[in-house]
Amino acid sequence: MGTAPGPRPQEEPRNLVSIRPPPRLGPGTMIGDKYRIECEIGRGGFGVVVRAIHLTLDQRVAIKVLTEGEGSTEAEWAEDAARFHREAKATAALRSEHVVRVLDVDVLESGYPYIVMEFLGGKTLHELTYGAPGPLKLEDAVDYAIQVLAALADAHGAGIVHRDLKPANVFLSTGFGGAPLVKVLDFGVSRMVGAGSQRLTRTGAIVGTLAYMAPEQMLDARRVDGRADLWSAAVVLYESLARAHPFNAHASGPAVVSSILSDPVAPLRERRPDLPSALEAAILRMLDKSPDRRFATAAEAAAALAPFASPRSRPVLDEIRRAPPPSGPAAPGFVSVRRAPNEPRPQGARTKPRAAKRASPMFGFLIAFVTSVIVLGLMAAFVFHVKPRYLSGVAPAVSLPSASLEVAPAASTLATPALPLPAQSPVDAGGVDEPP
Repeated sequence: MGTAPGPRPQEEPRNLVSIRPPPRLGPGTMIGDKYRIECEIGRGGFGVVVRAIHLTLDQRVAIKVLTEGEGSTEAEWAEDAARFHREAKATAALRSEHVVRVLDVDVLESGYPYIVMEFLGGKTLHELTYGAPGPLKLEDAVDYAIQVLAALADAHGAGIVHRDLKPANVFLSTGFGGAPLVKVLDFGVSRMVGAGSQRLTRTGAIVGTLAYMAPEQMLDARRVDGRADLWSAAVVLYESLARAHPFNAHASGPAVVSSILSDPVAPLRERRPDLPSALEAAILRMLDKSPDRRFATAAEAAAALAPFASPRSRPVLDEIRRAPPPSGPAAPGFVSVRRAPNEPRPQGARTKPRAAKRASPMFGFLIAFVTSVIVLGLMAAFVFHVKPRYLSGVAPAVSLPSASLEVAPAASTLATPALPLPAQSPVDAGGVDEPP
């Protein structure tokens, strides 16, 4: 006679951290004995942003507090906290006026880390692009793009790749004298590419926003360099000029991936006939699917856009030219300092251009194979309810089409006035920010 089966072994607990009490962030609450919360201005799966007043300086600030994701484990919480502090460290290291300033970083008594940032008044580039009665003036759009490139030049010189540049992360404020001032936000998914830097991105994770993500970033977000940011900047500029996306960004996540990896760029001059052909050519070069055929640096991209900018961009172009060269071991274009196209060559420099690489006969097959792998990954994420843990922001995640991912959109750490604008739909996987 067989023995009766014993009790089934219990599964090992996941060691969830939801037992920690949520942080108190209501109006009037004090943070660090010097910041008094006024109101909440953003919330999502991984954090809360509040507006507060610095009592000693009588200065408004924005405070981003990391909160736990639903079902977080201790290991996941520790990784998110490390990424959160990395965002503060990465942003604080930058000196460009086109990067939002980090003022402080600390931990609440309840154990939740927070970042104190400057509080801005204005609107995002998404709101400006789709809230205006017509498309942006060509000079204005190029001016904004050059200011974005100034922020990227500073970041790349410090060995930092943003990896989540999009219209919702480009904020337009007012600088000294009333001139438009662009600030790049949310370095929460940035990668520090210098030697010895910590690599917190999980294997297989898709980091960023699909509609604005360079092809190589879809393949492995841990191995991108600054040229991936140049791709994203080109998508942002294209969209600000045409009020449309250069690829099929309105479909589900798999279709977005397939379009970016294999489709040609929708002709920009068909959507914007007043666009000079040389400007379209510069944007198309930034959108080349091969990073080796793009501009190697933000300075090169800015030099190509400069002829189409207004005189207001001259000081910004000077700032970009003075920026240190990009650092990091990943990109051949980052090995040495790149010169502006019209800068004279040093005596004895090699003048013979490199021969363009011929596309491999297997390139089409490779694109199809890679697309299928990513599509299967996206579908698996949907079917099994996998939620990638990004720290790119804290606004509420949106419902996405079938087989797409749910990703927390960019944080709003800003004072955005009430405007009669279409409801913003920041879709991080499977769509582009555009009004219905």
